[in-house]
Amino acid sequence: MASLTLALLLALFALLTSADPSVPTQNTQFCNFGHPTGHADFCFGLSVKNHSSPKPNHDFHKDFHVSLSIRRSGKLGWTAVGTGPTMAGSVMVVVYGDPGRGRPAVSVRSVDGHHLPGTIDHQGVDGEVKGEWEGVEQGGVVRVMRAEWVLLGGGKEGRHDDEMEEWEKPDGPATHAARVEVVCEKCDTFGSVQSWGSGGTGGSMPWIWAWNDHQDFEHDGDGFEVGAKLKMHRHREGSGGFGRFWVDMRRAALEGGRHEWDFEEKEGNRRVGTSDGPIGVGAWFDFVVRVWSLAKIHGVVMAVGFLGLFPLGLVMIRMNSGKGRPFKRHWRVQVLATTVAVVGAMIGGRLSKWHMPKTSHQWLGVGIVVGLVVQSVLGWRHHVDFVRIKRRTWISHGHIWLGRFLVAGGLVNVVLGMLLAGKGAGSVWLVVAVGVLEAAGLGYWLWRAERQRKQAAGAGEDGTEALALMPRSSDGGENYFALDESEEESSDEGEDGKMSDEESLRKRSVDSATSVKKSLAATKD
Repeated sequence: MASLTLALLLALFALLTSADPSVPTQNTQFCNFGHPTGHADFCFGLSVKNHSSPKPNHDFHKDFHVSLSIRRSGKLGWTAVGTGPTMAGSVMVVVYGDPGRGRPAVSVRSVDGHHLPGTIDHQGVDGEVKGEWEGVEQGGVVRVMRAEWVLLGGGKEGRHDDEMEEWEKPDGPATHAARVEVVCEKCDTFGSVQSWGSGGTGGSMPWIWAWNDHQDFEHDGDGFEVGAKLKMHRHREGSGGFGRFWVDMRRAALEGGRHEWDFEEKEGNRRVGTSDGPIGVGAWFDFVVRVWSLAKIHGVVMAVGFLGLFPLGLVMIRMNSGKGRPFKRHWRVQVLATTVAVVGAMIGGRLSKWHMPKTSHQWLGVGIVVGLVVQSVLGWRHHVDFVRIKRRTWISHGHIWLGRFLVAGGLVNVVLGMLLAGKGAGSVWLVVAVGVLEAAGLGYWLWRAERQRKQAAGAGEDGTEALALMPRSSDGGENYFALDESEEESSDEGEDGKMSDEESLRKRSVDSATSVKKSLAATKD
């Protein structure tokens, strides 16, 4: 029943987020109409047709025809659209330039991770082959078929390139549109399109877009060259600097006998065969499995470790109630937490392709992993020494304080990771609030437990009594990572040489019965 309910909810969600099926067109379009409010403003259109190879085996590939209309009021910034759900392996079309002179600069780029993309081989609108980055294996050909400025809002409309005279500017701020058309032949030979070009099991393919509204290319010195260095878009999710959308690849496909590209921008329609989320339940499944598989799992694993398991281990060592001994509960939880953290770190290393750390999140993560190794060694050494001398040493204090710093550092790094991933401010502040409340709760718990321990043990200020880190139980109890003095020769866990409370009670009952029998026998005599 639960599975059926979940399936129905997913189907309803996919229906609500999918494209409007009433639009009678074979083409697809996704638009952000953000110019009036100072946000990204572009319209994207896609048509797809099969490409038959002349080889005897007649391999079939897909040709993508991408059309862009990008509205802007000046020469600052850039706008980009790319294949796939992330930058890694994406074929990105980046557009920038000065509407007052020349054509729009159209730069086709790719990258193998989340860093500055480089230009790949592509044929410009002038027929010249451009590209210098060797990080992507290209089996297809990318051609810029059109790149021109169109004046909007009145005045003369048409293409403006170096040979044309200045436009007659309309009254008020001039708004122009860069009209760009790019054909990617055999586009499914590129990495992200190989994975997603067929639309996966749901028939929809993810695309990304990004926008920068302040980069001054001329001031930076590169001018509007195709290979100009790009400044980063706004980083946080929901900031308006980047986003994803999905294209229904079945609607984008040209019908069998047609070979012409017939994209035409549908004014006023934000979505035509496109959606802000995966289209269909199958597409949602693809996206969760294939995109969540590393980045999101890395974040979830680390959050579970540092927001859940490590703080739980701190609590366990202070608790005398419950099943099992505090020491056993503590080390088992800490081993599990350390294992989870190491697994999360390995996923993070895989995400960064094992490159040298470059961000504060990565450097802090490496430091925490090294600290966990040191912490484990200190914990083991503390236990060995405490069993022998029944008091704390500098190793004990090092183990305690390093553990506290590692938990705090882990909480900070979870937040840094969310910022690096571009999570929204609401999500980040929620985690910060949970971390602060958890730290306050743990601090109070530790203070209260320490106070009770000192009251029970009658400790002085030197802290050298046997019960070093946890309160004494009602019957004399156990020591943290140590045994009672009468059990020094027993096992490290303090269990082999000590009877449970139930066994002790049973033994006292038997002894009492024996004593009574002896007394009765003596009386009779």
